[in-house]
Amino acid sequence: MLFHAFKSLIIGLALGTSTVLAQTSSHALVSRRLTEYLMPVAVQTHEFARVPNTNFMLMTQMSDSELIKIELDVKTEEPIAYHSFRMGKNSTTSMLHGVWPSTVYPGLVWLSLQGDSKLLLVDPGKTLSAAPIIKKSINIPSPGNGPHCVFEIGNQVWAGLKVATEQTGKYYVFSADVHNSTNYHMYTALNSPVFIAKEPTTGLIYVTQDTDSSIMRINTTSGDTTQMHIPPSVGNTAVGMISATGPLSGVWFTLAGNSTGGTGTFGHIGASGKMEFFKLKKPQLGTNAGLLHIADASTSAGPALWLLSTSLLSTNSEDALIRVTFNDDITSVDEEEYIAMLT
Repeated sequence: MLFHAFKSLIIGLALGTSTVLAQTSSHALVSRRLTEYLMPVAVQTHEFARVPNTNFMLMTQMSDSELIKIELDVKTEEPIAYHSFRMGKNSTTSMLHGVWPSTVYPGLVWLSLQGDSKLLLVDPGKTLSAAPIIKKSINIPSPGNGPHCVFEIGNQVWAGLKVATEQTGKYYVFSADVHNSTNYHMYTALNSPVFIAKEPTTGLIYVTQDTDSSIMRINTTSGDTTQMHIPPSVGNTAVGMISATGPLSGVWFTLAGNSTGGTGTFGHIGASGKMEFFKLKKPQLGTNAGLLHIADASTSAGPALWLLSTSLLSTNSEDALIRVTFNDDITSVDEEEYIAMLT
């Protein structure tokens, strides 16, 4: 995963309304508010996950292998306190990165230790100060090395192995049965696998590979894999990916760009297996956006996505949250809303 080498901040997005009165009519003004919360200083702050049915959020810091447990206000869900815990054998080499809540084991979460080449299933604890308890530990088998992000899809735990192995010089995607980790598969990938998601209609697995700017499709029934290269004319550096249902059904992914900037492009793969690309239209902010992450922003008003633009690869791209809506048949972007990041 790409990262910024700055002090760690988490940013909360809140919706609010205010009303202004005119002589002839009144209208409600909808506003958004960004709040930054100072976290422990770290070079690499990475992943977030809400622990389901609790008022806790977890955040990983890779550079010192710290798991930050953040307590949220029960009513407002604003962060009010945190406690940090060292995970792994060594603060400088264990490299805690991925975090993903388990549905097979409710209340537990998966963690990845890239430096230790290990996946952990942990109980994060019922109170803020309670230390996480390791319930299961999975050593990545040879020739795999360096699990980056971790995901639970059905009864399988998945991880993109971001470090090329000494034995083969190759990269891999790892999956194992959550109940029996000796039942596993290792799929050869390009440089380097990051996010993993399941296309809901076909059940096929898709993986972004950032450095080689390609998406791998995995048929878990046959074991076959296919590489889907991002056309350079469209963009490069495939990173973020999510699975969506309903009107947005399929997998959605982002393109982060390169040293010259982004292209404001994100993509979709549906049941047909074809890549479809969408481009932001707003000059500079949109057309140069380096899109790193993506999330479902749909409401009762219709389908929508959150996109995170980053200046990490190029100062020609802005740091911003972007919300997009679509036309009726979801073939093009309809509206774009931009929220500049504070830091």
